[in-house]
Order: sequence, then C-alpha cells, then structure tokens
Amino acid sequence: MPTILIVDDETIFRTGLKKMIQELDKDWEIVGEARDGIEALEQVDKLQPDAILTDIRMPRMDGIQLQRKIAEQFPTVLCVVISGYDDFIYVQQSMRQGAKDYIMKPIEREELSRSLFTMKEKIQQQVEASQQQHVNKREQIERAREHIVTGLLCGKLQKKDFEPLLGTGIIFKEKWNSCIVLQLDKQSVEEKRYNQADPSLFVLFMQQLVQEILDRRFIGICCSPTMTEVVVIVNHEEREGARQEMMELGETIRRQVTSLSNMTVTIGIGCAYDRIEDIPQSYQEAQQAFLQRLLLGGDRVYRYESDTQLGTPQHDYIPLSWDQIENSFQDGKVEELFTQVERYVYKLCRDADSPQLVQQQICKMFIHYCEWANQLRLTKQWLGTDDVRSVLLHICSISTEEELSEELGKMLVKLMHTANSNQVLLEQDPIEKTVKFIEKHFSEQLTLKDVADTVFLNSAYFSSLFKQRTGTSFVEKLNEVRIAEAKKRMAYSDQKLVVIAEQIGFTNIRHFNRVFKSETGMSPTEYREK
Repeated sequence: MPTILIVDDETIFRTGLKKMIQELDKDWEIVGEARDGIEALEQVDKLQPDAILTDIRMPRMDGIQLQRKIAEQFPTVLCVVISGYDDFIYVQQSMRQGAKDYIMKPIEREELSRSLFTMKEKIQQQVEASQQQHVNKREQIERAREHIVTGLLCGKLQKKDFEPLLGTGIIFKEKWNSCIVLQLDKQSVEEKRYNQADPSLFVLFMQQLVQEILDRRFIGICCSPTMTEVVVIVNHEEREGARQEMMELGETIRRQVTSLSNMTVTIGIGCAYDRIEDIPQSYQEAQQAFLQRLLLGGDRVYRYESDTQLGTPQHDYIPLSWDQIENSFQDGKVEELFTQVERYVYKLCRDADSPQLVQQQICKMFIHYCEWANQLRLTKQWLGTDDVRSVLLHICSISTEEELSEELGKMLVKLMHTANSNQVLLEQDPIEKTVKFIEKHFSEQLTLKDVADTVFLNSAYFSSLFKQRTGTSFVEKLNEVRIAEAKKRMAYSDQKLVVIAEQIGFTNIRHFNRVFKSETGMSPTEYREK
C-alpha cells in the first residue's frame, strides 16, 4: 500500500484533501500531515512516506525549499505540488526541482485522481526495480561465491585470492578447515520421479538444507562444484573437536534429508587442516571416503581413515572372470549382457577389499574392450567425442554398485551395436534381424519362406524359433505391423480404405477388414470415425 504525507498551512485544506484521497483511492495510506516545510522534513524522516502532496506558499519553509531538501535527503520520495493560478512561476520551479506533477487550486477530483494513479504506478515501478536490483545483486554474489569456492576446492587459488572471500560471505575466522562431500542415493528416489525432474533440483534442495543446518551451529559454506554433489567447507576452532563435529554434522544432514524428503544421501568426510591452501586435500579425502559406498552401500556417513584408504587388498585378490560377459557380448544378446554385467559388478563389490580395487578391475575390463574396438577401428564411432582417459575418470567417479553396473552395461551394449552396424560380429540374432526386415518390407507380399531365407534358416525351424522368441507367429507379427501402419494412415490422411489396404500389403479389402477387426476390436470405418 503506497503512503502519502499532506503538507499545507491551512487545517481545513488538509482535512479536505485527506477525505478526497480516501474517497478516490483506498489503496493510499495517509501516514501524516504537516503545516510547513520544516514540519514536513521531520515527518518524512520519521514516517518514510512514498510521496508528499505539498502546497507551495507556506510560512518558515515553502514548497520550493522543501522539494530541494527532499531531493537531497530522500531522493526516492515523489513530490506533487499544489498551487493557485497566480503561482504558476513557482510551479515551473517545482518541476525543475523534480516534482512529478502539479495540481491547480481549487482541486478537482478527476485531476487529483489522475495524479494519485500516476504516482502509484511510479512507486510500483520503483519497488519492482529495487527488488530486481536486490535479486541481481544476490545472484551476482552467489555466482562469485560458487566460482571462488570451486576454485578453492580445485587448488586454483593462491593466498592473494583469499581477500575476496570475505565479500562473498565465506568467512574463515578460525584456524582449522575440513570438507564434507554428499550425494543423493539415486536408488532412494522413484525412477519415474527422478527422470521427470531436473536432477539439479535435488542438488539445490540438499544445498539449501545443508546451509540452513550449517548456519545454526557452524561457520561454513556449501556449494555444488558438480551437477551431482554438494560440498561443505567447515571452519573449526580446534583440531581435536573437528572430527567429532564433522561426524555429528554428517549424521544430522543425513537424518534431516531423509526426514524431510524420504530420500537418502551418502556422505564422505575429510580431515581438518590448518591452512586454507590445504582445503583441496580435505576435499579429496572426503571423496575417497565417499567411495566406500561402492562396498558398503548408501545412506551412511564415511570418514576418511588414512590407513584404510590406500586401495591395497588385505589378501591376495584373484580377479573375477568376465567370460560370461564376453559370451553375451559376442552373441549380441542385450538383456543377457546387462544381466551378466550386473552379476559381475555385484560379486566384485562383495569380494573386493577397497573401492579402488573395484575401480581397478572395471577399468581393466574397459581397456580390454577399448583394445578390441581399436583393432577394428571402431573407437571413435563408439566413444564419440570422449577419449579413453575421460571415460576412465568417469568410471572412477561412480560410487554406487547400481550406477556402475548400468554405466558399464550401456557402454558394452553401445560397442556391440556399433560392431553390429559395421558387420564385424560373427553372428547376428536372426529373430531381431527378421523383425527389422518385416518392419521395413511389410508392404510387400512376404511369405514365411521368403523371410526365413533372409536369415538362412529352414522354414519350419524358423517358424518355431520365431514363436518361441516373440510369443507370436510370423503371420501375427506381420499383421500387427501392417495394422499399426494402417491406423496411422487412417488417422492422419484422407486416403480411401481400399488404397490404404493395398499400400500396406493386403490384396483383398475383405481380408484387411477381417484382420483389422481382429487386431483392434472394431472395423476400419468405426476406427476412422472414432
């Protein structure tokens, strides 16, 4: 609600103006009145009105002097002057002083209403501009803070760069600093919910929640250097209490996330160091501790322990065989390949003594297939713009068994399809090849023998194998593909039914009608009308 102060040396005139304003526009709040410019300045300082409505001729300090003072001391306050016809020269001076409008005496309701409306619009514009300026400034600070903290975590800042930290709200008042890394456990989120939402929203939720928890008890800052993790830098008074403080903070964050969102997070904690330059070391330790999720699962807090994070096995490790994966790969069986990869990763995570050993074995397998792809000159087609090193780094960043299985399976299936498209595998799945052939040639007069010949199989054996693999006969599959195409053409074209039937491979319109009704439960005419 905009506020206004009325300034005039005549009491009866002030009373009349108040009543008129209240009747014309109830949005305005009249916060006070003054008899001259000196009283008005005191009232403006005290009440902070959005606008003043002032007469020109007044004792002690007139309206011209008042406007000059208002412009100097309260530049956002809008002024509208009231004058008689004989005072028009004063009106001109008022406009030069910055008055937004003037009203001639005797005041007419329409003129006052117009002036009030104009001022209200101007005030609203000022409010919106101020809010936008505040938002822009806040976003600017946030971006600068993210940039500085990310640079700090990566070890790219030198001592001279630490000065700007104070200006961004990052205060390292105490001597010791340590890091926490946390990530959402994707399996704790419904797959449909996760896929439909922007993953960065989950990270934003965690970042805001963590900062609120920090602000209640600790000196610290959190940021999101990547799209999947939140990193917390905590400032400690002494090293002895830092370990316990960080574990308590980690457990608090873990419980709060679950309580408020029904999601779970996994947290890694690094050691405390007495130099800002060593914060990257604590960050790396937190990431290493976090990798324990591979072996022990999520929804836990892991603390870095130097004697258990070296990646050395506690006994002689016998590498698992990946023969079953290789067989599925060579046979071109997608589902079986995913199953074998899942089994391999599951057993590897149960047998290994450290996350680093899991990564080592997965990387060995990946390099094996890289060598195979390189021999066949498929590497570029398989990996696209990525190089082997970047893929290996990506593999080593994965910290859950499920994601590791999924990522490895996808990479091998992509290589298998790449090889298939280049005809470098010795065998191809005859049924998959047949289905693709039907989808491409459905408009032709296909027979069981014609299709069996394309995959070099006996007709009887092919018929039995097709039924076994797809659950339908060859003819049923052919009709299914043809009717699906017919439905599209009927919905999106005005072609006659007899023409559509002929184009999709039916030589007899009656036969088409019969098959269509069998597949859809209605005649072609009924379907088109519907």
